[in-house]
Amino acid sequence: MHPEAAAENAVPLARTVRLPWAELPAGVRSAVGERLGSPVTAAADQTGGFSRGTAARVRCADGSRAFVKAVSRAGDPFTVRLAEQEAAVAARLTPELGLPAPAFRGRLDRDDWLVLIFDDVDGHISTVPWREDELALTLAALTDLTERATPSPLPDLPSWGGPGETWDSWRQLLADEDPLTDVADWARREAPRLAAAEAGFSAAVAGDTLLHSDLRSDNILISGRTVTLVDWAWAARGQAWIDPMIFALCTAVQGHPDPEAILLAHPAGRAADPDAVDSALAALAGRFVVSARQPATWGTAPVRAFQRAEAATTIRWLQARWHRG
Repeated sequence: MHPEAAAENAVPLARTVRLPWAELPAGVRSAVGERLGSPVTAAADQTGGFSRGTAARVRCADGSRAFVKAVSRAGDPFTVRLAEQEAAVAARLTPELGLPAPAFRGRLDRDDWLVLIFDDVDGHISTVPWREDELALTLAALTDLTERATPSPLPDLPSWGGPGETWDSWRQLLADEDPLTDVADWARREAPRLAAAEAGFSAAVAGDTLLHSDLRSDNILISGRTVTLVDWAWAARGQAWIDPMIFALCTAVQGHPDPEAILLAHPAGRAADPDAVDSALAALAGRFVVSARQPATWGTAPVRAFQRAEAATTIRWLQARWHRG
């Protein structure tokens, strides 16, 4: 189903416009082969995710494989910054930590291009809506991740969400007397309560667990009983319930009917302070509402569609939580 489908029950896909491997400069492609020790003879371009750069599974003349991401420094600065963040984190996620991350083979800076090279993970992205067996497998992997990542083995990472003062979307919308015509009636009525919940964001999410922070289906690879999390560009520190909350929200955006059940299936989700979770969800909902309104550029219409779905889903989840409360 296309991510811009307007039907309420549509399943939005995380898909963007990427530059194919074959269109990278020849010098960049040759440099990748040199780093891998054998020329690249085949490449399968990957379309999942929202970043703009090249993403490809490559095979070399000697039969070895790798996963390559490449971004042009002449492109948009946001994409380059994300690639720099991912490279910095990936270099520190060493196998000794025992985390479900792909091995990082290093970075290349060639001809104004930044290239990241990883082991190619032999796995597949879950179908959406999620199958129950793959959902259970991923929840078990997230439980193991939380145990291994608390306290964070990367203690100098930023706190999840960044500066608290940037999470004030509902308060700004109210201050601007925004009509909120793009949100559900319930959210318009409850906007002051959402703003009050959002105000506690920084204290609510502060913690010392290493978080992946971006657990959409396209960042989760499943192979047999093994789950690997890719794209750690948004890695941060925070409360242990944040990753399962994000995962629950992403599964709900893509068709699962009950994010609360997914959150509570994780030990940290069951132990979470309900008010803290509400604060995080309120802040996320406001951020999604504002972000979805931004103009679509360089093919970001799928991003905006996904953000609209995230806003609507988060609001519905909060409404259900507050109704039960």
